[in-house]
Amino acid sequence: MSDRKLVLLHTLSPLIQLFSQLMSEVLPDVKPFHILDEPLLERIKFRGGLAAADAERVQQHRLAAADIGADAILVTCSTVSPCVDQVHAWAGIPILKIDEAMIAEAVKSGRNIGVLATASSTLKPTQQMLLAQSQLTGIPIIVELKLVEGALAALLSGDYETHDRLVCDAIRALSKHSDVVMLAQASMSRVLAVIPDVERQVPLLSSPHLALAQVHRLILPKEKKTDQSSGL
Repeated sequence: MSDRKLVLLHTLSPLIQLFSQLMSEVLPDVKPFHILDEPLLERIKFRGGLAAADAERVQQHRLAAADIGADAILVTCSTVSPCVDQVHAWAGIPILKIDEAMIAEAVKSGRNIGVLATASSTLKPTQQMLLAQSQLTGIPIIVELKLVEGALAALLSGDYETHDRLVCDAIRALSKHSDVVMLAQASMSRVLAVIPDVERQVPLLSSPHLALAQVHRLILPKEKKTDQSSGL
């Protein structure tokens, strides 16, 4: 049994169950530890944007992860993701954004990128990261943002059916004039299990699996990588 550890920083409680399940499937040899910081997201929403204090708070969680010998920390909130760029400047264990791998994949997948979110605080940071990736790669893109009204409230109240229906309807509408559609929040990935393949007119990207694949590459023991590359 591996002694590898991953700390996941959440701002929505449903993500604990989601990532516990995904970790058992994708990274069964890595032990997950969850930090739930709902006030972090609430402060950002109340303030209307990110502040230096938010990065400092994320860094404190990163230090707590280091204290238990974690190999990395994954920030699962897209609204908080931009803080990671500031946190990188401080010493500590590796820290990853939930949407970093998804952003890179989206820019490679098409010029017209549709972005769906259920929290308004996620839209601007996601757009900024897409445009930064476009500038970095030299690939021109057009970004269309869409807020799925009422979906987040339904999710947090336990009305998963309404959440999924609203998000799926938005996917169908946005797909008509997009080359790729991004689900900007990890909590939205649950709709992948309910939307039929026949209704996926364009690539549909969600962050959890892509992010955990990134974690896999980062912290998988070198000896295991060697075994897999040799076909063992």
